[in-house]
Amino acid sequence: MKRNLQLKPVFVKTKNVRNFEVMMDGLALGEGEGRFGLVYSRAGRGKSRTCQWYHGHHSSIYLRMVKIWAYSDIEFLKKLARELGVFNPPHRRGACFQEIIDRLIDEPRPVFLDEIEKLPSAILEIARDITDITTAPIILVGEEELVPHMSKNRRVWSRTYQQLEFEPINVADVIMYASEAAGLKLEIPVAEIFHRASGGDFRLIRRDLLNLIQIANAKSTKDITVEMARMAVKAGLSGR
Repeated sequence: MKRNLQLKPVFVKTKNVRNFEVMMDGLALGEGEGRFGLVYSRAGRGKSRTCQWYHGHHSSIYLRMVKIWAYSDIEFLKKLARELGVFNPPHRRGACFQEIIDRLIDEPRPVFLDEIEKLPSAILEIARDITDITTAPIILVGEEELVPHMSKNRRVWSRTYQQLEFEPINVADVIMYASEAAGLKLEIPVAEIFHRASGGDFRLIRRDLLNLIQIANAKSTKDITVEMARMAVKAGLSGR
């Protein structure tokens, strides 16, 4: 019985990921002093997934910001404390902050704060205090508006030692992703169709590749044509 194609959950080391690793290596050179890293771009280029992948392979903390914390910085502090192993964080700001400091002084590992532009600048000041006191590097991750958000705060901006903008994915990334995730060999003209339709957004590539797999399974083939690629993209566009 012939097995249908499937899209496997894989992590592809794109050019952005390789640049991210270089950035993290550069950030490590500042060991012994407080510092920020900055990772930014439009949505859909793999920033969060890359940080999560790095977190999964290194001793670090990954925390995704939620909008509700804009109204209560103690909730942010308590969540960060829990991620650091404080199972019952104090309810007072000062005590909770001190628990975080103590844990990071003992082990000054990288801390990723993702989508931090959702929160007010007061959170940046708390992050600055944490990195200054503990020397743990803090990597701020967000969309393009994060850059002016940070640059308005000179004390944060002057401590930003490394920064990286995630670029749109390229045709080679599309080909590699299709191969590793679905075992499909895409010719360059086919990959270019997906690339143009996505605008460099990895999420849209994944969506259109899922459409392509459905089409290929219906035809019982792994030989992908330009016509099939156009059908897959058209199906995706109809859902926007």
